[in-house]
Amino acid sequence: MITTKQTARLPQRAQVVRWIAAAMLPIAVVACSTEQLLKANHPDQIEPAGLSTSLQGASALYAGAIGDFTVALDGSATGEGGYGQVLTTGYMTDEFDFGGTPPEIRQFDLRNLLESNTLGEATYIGLHSAREAAVRAAGVFKAIAPTDPRGGEMKALEAMLIVLMGEDYCSGAPISTTTPTLTYGPPLTTVQAMTLAASTADAALALAGSDAQVKNLAAVTKARAQLDMGQYAAAAATVAAVPTSFVYYVKHGTATERQKSIDFTYGYNTHAFLVSNKEGINGLDFATAKDPRLPVEGSGAPSDFDLVTPMYFFAKYNSLDHAVVVSSGVEARLIEAEAALNASNTALWLSKLTEARVPYGMAAPADPGSASGRVDLMFRERAFAMFATAHRMGDLRRLVRQYGRGPETVWPTGAYQKNGLTRGTDQNMPVPMTEKNNPSFKGCINRGA
Repeated sequence: MITTKQTARLPQRAQVVRWIAAAMLPIAVVACSTEQLLKANHPDQIEPAGLSTSLQGASALYAGAIGDFTVALDGSATGEGGYGQVLTTGYMTDEFDFGGTPPEIRQFDLRNLLESNTLGEATYIGLHSAREAAVRAAGVFKAIAPTDPRGGEMKALEAMLIVLMGEDYCSGAPISTTTPTLTYGPPLTTVQAMTLAASTADAALALAGSDAQVKNLAAVTKARAQLDMGQYAAAAATVAAVPTSFVYYVKHGTATERQKSIDFTYGYNTHAFLVSNKEGINGLDFATAKDPRLPVEGSGAPSDFDLVTPMYFFAKYNSLDHAVVVSSGVEARLIEAEAALNASNTALWLSKLTEARVPYGMAAPADPGSASGRVDLMFRERAFAMFATAHRMGDLRRLVRQYGRGPETVWPTGAYQKNGLTRGTDQNMPVPMTEKNNPSFKGCINRGA
């Protein structure tokens, strides 16, 4: 898994070992131990203490945190660290259909997720493990290399993981810490989670120095949190300087099974992770719109797995080592567009939507001519531009929470496409029951938007 830093190749998580360095003595010395002569230094290995006291250790923590973030966002082929927010929220929203049969995965697609679901638990733990990894790496950079922008990058990823928690899980999810000791956190409302995310992004901005990539990542992350709180004008101001060409992504790899993409494995290999098309009455026409922002492969023939679900594959995720966009300048323009829409500035709104389409060579959109039609277009533009990047769950919740839409007018609803089942009414993922080990957590505050 690598970052957008194209000039450096990140190593896999560094092996941490205890080692003994032996001085090379002249062979002529009679008392020389042949066993001692065979011992050697390993400059690519790090003593445990070196993780927090050396730049080499900080770099290893940084590489590990990037890997953990990638798994938290987009899962891994092994399922270690969970299935990731892209897959789980993609199933729960109208982005992806489940073309398989295991009931535990089907719960996501049915919008009927139990807090005892072990895949949900692994995904939740993976998110917080990644957050803790970013916190630790940021702390080491702050202590030994405070001007290294990678410390700011770690804080920005920490902020993004808090945003994902607030968008994807029920109100009341806690944030605990394990370093230096286990400290249980209190339940956080959605607003409290986003407030924390925004302040963490501010810390990232302060540590970014002159690194434009880190500054842009932190700015878009903060603006995303502000948007989730309905602070439209503030969000637009936060991303005003972010260029449309900016992209920050993480990338899967093929060196280990953990690095490989579960999207590819579940999609192209097993035909169980398939692009939806007008799912559950309210879903968008993702599979058949022929939108250049969302390249689709497949004829729509029934899945080889369940022999029912139409097979459409997301062509951007057609390899084990594909990239996943975390934040972008296109998202910045869409944030500005939504701020203009809420300020009733239709001309500026259309201008910003047009700017967001430029990287795809698309023409300017037409004004639908009504307030509700403009909201529909705003969220359709976001849906296609940021498809399969773990934005859709937060957007459907915002349509209910901020724009007054009825839940069953925006979420996939009604009869399920197979098995004679009916969809549930979840608008987020529950915090797993194992979190009740936290004495401050008694369960979700509510399961609404």
